[in-house]
Amino acid sequence: MRIGSRTPLPEFERRTVGSWKSGGLLECTDVTAENEDVNSYSFKAYDGTGFDFKPGQHISIRLPLKSGEEYRTFTVCSSPTRGDEITLTVKTNRPDGATAWMRDNIKIGSIFSAVGPTGLFNLIDHPCKKLLLISAGSGITPMMSMLRWLADRQDDLDVTFIHYVKISDEYLFSDELSKIAGEYDPLAFHQISTHRADAEIHGLPTMTQLASLIDVSGHQVFCCGPSGFMDAIKDILLKGGLNPDHYHQESFGSDATKPEVVDENAETLTVKFKDKTFDAKRGETLLSALKKNKVVVPTGCKSGMCGTCQMKLISGKVDMNHQGGLSEQQIDEGYILACCSTLSENISIL
Repeated sequence: MRIGSRTPLPEFERRTVGSWKSGGLLECTDVTAENEDVNSYSFKAYDGTGFDFKPGQHISIRLPLKSGEEYRTFTVCSSPTRGDEITLTVKTNRPDGATAWMRDNIKIGSIFSAVGPTGLFNLIDHPCKKLLLISAGSGITPMMSMLRWLADRQDDLDVTFIHYVKISDEYLFSDELSKIAGEYDPLAFHQISTHRADAEIHGLPTMTQLASLIDVSGHQVFCCGPSGFMDAIKDILLKGGLNPDHYHQESFGSDATKPEVVDENAETLTVKFKDKTFDAKRGETLLSALKKNKVVVPTGCKSGMCGTCQMKLISGKVDMNHQGGLSEQQIDEGYILACCSTLSENISIL
């Protein structure tokens, strides 16, 4: 994967000194109801530092859920140009889920540990002159980070943003997006209702619909939304001539994952994590072995795409089948993803 660079950020006023370190503490500074099903939570670094991250990246917060402490991963919705705080915008209407817990329990002053921000789904690593952002529903969150960043910088790009929702009442950030579009000339912005025939542009995405809005050739494309939506968009764009290397999509998966079947007759191996050593089975995923031994690690997609569960392999070997969650440089430096790495011998990790 080619890792590129963009021009340095303009100097934005900062009220903080230094950079928050992954694994540190966050303190909630604001809770805003975007609509009846979506909340935004803003956090500052507990130690008073600021945040350095790339627009589109995500962060994992450790939450004290009823089932025990677990990490949950969310895209940072705010812009790196305003790094005094980070903001997470999440749906709250999933019953008994982590976001429902957040809705009921996170208050101003609440403190959590967190890991990140991280992720290859970001604008810094894929510089371009033509950019298409396309999202559905709450998949708008990384796009807002990117658009806020681009507008603050006044980047001279050809930028198109297409956002889908079922009905117009579900649009998020409409006023802010209108303001950005009015102040940032390169941006072409389209909101599409999939279920309102009286809307100017409506219906599920099709090749004809997208072709009426943009010629995708030469664009870098970032897509975020439900998995079926992203699959449909990818298929349409690739058939329309998009270079596959220029398509990027976000994935955090879901809380519901198929249980892993482990062969209890397989050879017993040892895993050393920091100061803890425990047994595991050959062929078992590292993530499964860690969870069985009550080692809490950040996870996201659980399929090797998002890069949230990265760890450093100190010794030993695993068989890793990742789906783009690590760069070649990270792999060369010894990083692995716990979710898609199966154990083949004794290992030591950090």
